[in-house]
Amino acid sequence: MVYGLERTDKEHGMDKVSIIIPARNEKNIVHTLFDIAKKARGDIEIIVGTNGSPYHINNLSIDSILGKGRIKAINFPENIGIKGNINTLALSASGKYLFKLDAHTSVGEGFDEILKADMQDDWIVMPRFKIIKDDWSIQMRDGKEEFYDYFFLSCPFTDKRGLRFKAGGHWGEKTAEKLDVLIDETPQIHGSGWFMTKDRFFELGGFPLQDPYGHGQEPVWIGLRNWLMGGKVMVNKKTWYAHLHQSSNQRGYPENRHHTEQTYNSVASYWLSDKEPNLLHKFDWFISEKFPNMPTWPNNSVELLKRWREQNA
Repeated sequence: MVYGLERTDKEHGMDKVSIIIPARNEKNIVHTLFDIAKKARGDIEIIVGTNGSPYHINNLSIDSILGKGRIKAINFPENIGIKGNINTLALSASGKYLFKLDAHTSVGEGFDEILKADMQDDWIVMPRFKIIKDDWSIQMRDGKEEFYDYFFLSCPFTDKRGLRFKAGGHWGEKTAEKLDVLIDETPQIHGSGWFMTKDRFFELGGFPLQDPYGHGQEPVWIGLRNWLMGGKVMVNKKTWYAHLHQSSNQRGYPENRHHTEQTYNSVASYWLSDKEPNLLHKFDWFISEKFPNMPTWPNNSVELLKRWREQNA
């Protein structure tokens, strides 16, 4: 049961990858669609959900470019928020696997077959993460393509801007230390791209809608819940995807600061309070046993958590 949405389908493609792309006024989406279609090697479908006008694609134009039936556009009449958008796209998917991508991303050759080959049913997987520049080339450092393999969950008690799991969390040190490990556990992912089975998405309950317009904290909701429900969050370095970073003033839509702050606070408060029922692990386990050495978390993190719970009981 997805929050507010009931799954009605029981059959889906045995090996198909459904690429789901939530979008809002995304002028770069044609780059993304062409890149996916060119580099996929297996059975895929692409479903784009546009959160209100303007609509940059339609079924007729994309059929003529990429072939009939390969892409479906769902144009919502108004903004329903990224989480509701993703829930709807997942419900519409016919594949065994979901690969969620932002509308301003590119992918590696054969990404779909590579991700399927090493997949397990209770995993959420992020390919190696790269960065796209404005000219759609991969960002370089010291003459080589820059990449990140690991992301951490930031400490909400040490953040000067309030109680929040700060977005991002590139763990560069761990990326450098474990270059020879091709598939590995990571505390978190970058929310712009993740791969999992459709069944697992529904087992996790999809995305909650208590902050329907808040665009942030997507990886926290899905990644942390999977860890605490006994699954794993992984990085597969055998393939990659790249993300175009957009500052607030570069986005094609206004960003509501109040909604963002509301999202940060509600997500942090929810998980720190251990409100999620029927989990295999508590939040304490995640920071003290599973990943005790994440950046930004001080040595007394468990004590800070206990104190926060006492003050907010």
